[in-house]
Amino acid sequence: MALKSDKHAVIWTRTKDGPLKMADIVVTPKQTRFSYTRDFIAYDADYGKRFLAGGVSLLAPPHIYKTEQITYQAKDSIPLYPRLMSMLPARNENNIQRRLYTRILEKSAVPPAPGLDTDWEILLLSAHNGIGHLDVFRDDLVAEHYYNDPAQRHLLTSRSAYWKQIQAEIQNTVYDIDESELLDAFGPTPSVGGMIPKILVSIPDTDNWQGEFASPGTREVDGVPYVDVILKIEPMGYEGVLALEALCLDLHRQLGFEVPAFWLSRIDGMRVLAIRRFDRSEEGYPIPMESFFSVFAIGDRYFQSNADTDLEQMAYRIARLGKVANLDVRATQQEIYRRLLVALFTGNGDLHLENLSFLGGSEQVRLAPVYDPAPMRAWSRHNTRFAIPLIFDDELGGLRENMLRLGEAYQFSRRQAENLLEEVAAQTADYLEQVVALEAVPQQNKDLLIETLEKERKILMKEK
Repeated sequence: MALKSDKHAVIWTRTKDGPLKMADIVVTPKQTRFSYTRDFIAYDADYGKRFLAGGVSLLAPPHIYKTEQITYQAKDSIPLYPRLMSMLPARNENNIQRRLYTRILEKSAVPPAPGLDTDWEILLLSAHNGIGHLDVFRDDLVAEHYYNDPAQRHLLTSRSAYWKQIQAEIQNTVYDIDESELLDAFGPTPSVGGMIPKILVSIPDTDNWQGEFASPGTREVDGVPYVDVILKIEPMGYEGVLALEALCLDLHRQLGFEVPAFWLSRIDGMRVLAIRRFDRSEEGYPIPMESFFSVFAIGDRYFQSNADTDLEQMAYRIARLGKVANLDVRATQQEIYRRLLVALFTGNGDLHLENLSFLGGSEQVRLAPVYDPAPMRAWSRHNTRFAIPLIFDDELGGLRENMLRLGEAYQFSRRQAENLLEEVAAQTADYLEQVVALEAVPQQNKDLLIETLEKERKILMKEK
């Protein structure tokens, strides 16, 4: 649904030198337009600060565009600039933020029309201090008030009305929280298509976390250092998913992948998984983070969904990105191929374009650490090999041969790809035994995952 009228907003960011206005933005039914401010361009010109500055997108570097207007033509499924779309809470039944913000908007004097008008208002309410470095506001006065009022961003929320509301939403019960307690209490979800409810909070930076938390950006409480995390809350119908995700995070770490610190715990009877945010520096300043989906959608006017590319084409898209951004293409491609192999051997069929991201600005960008590696094939509705299509050549052979050929697109020789496949198979040899040992996972889900992966291993290891 198109916007009823043209919309205006501003984009700011936080730097070690203080809040900085980045751009002015206009959204019409047909396009998104924005241009960088001169102050931001001058700041970005200092190479030493670029990693924390970054532009609105990797494909809109400020040192290239300067004050030139950047235009994005609206698409059916992506009516807003993709980087802004990624900041919206997802439209799915598990998204707590969308339900709560929609409830707030329904109580306003003039509720927005359903569709994109509502999305726009949610964006203005929620898109600050979220994932990445962009903060979106209605105007500069709202932005300045937000940054000058730290109480908005450091309100303790543990055991508060806020948490009771989250608990009620998860358990499908009723608890009416006052909207003044909600606003700025949490940020948007990390991904558009995430299945697991997520909130952004801070927790004590200790090994023995007891479930205390505060709103995002909190650095210390009563002398105890706090760290920003994504807090995942296990939803009904997916019992055991967080224990499986924690197992896979630990496995990726053992295999040498970069993995953020995480804490698996329970709060008020609900299982939670806190994952340290890697889009924040040690000092707490935001680092640019943009999903593959956003980058591909900006760079390709025909791109609208995961199905608009495939695993081989993804490698070539990354190579093209290396022509406009300072990216180690070969290292990035080879790391992704390794992740794809591990996904096959662990049952993570949910490695979609929102679960792969770039970290940093265009002058210094790299692949983000591993996140969301849960083996969703333990649930029959998610039992697919890949969220991004793998185009089969039946004449070449089956899964093994097609995966080995895919390795060539990711700059591995066939022999290297074959050795890597055998290596990952050996490294995950006891994975199913570890799944069996997880008490939190229902037996039927264990059985499905085990049966699925035993078949996959036979195909991958014997098809020679």
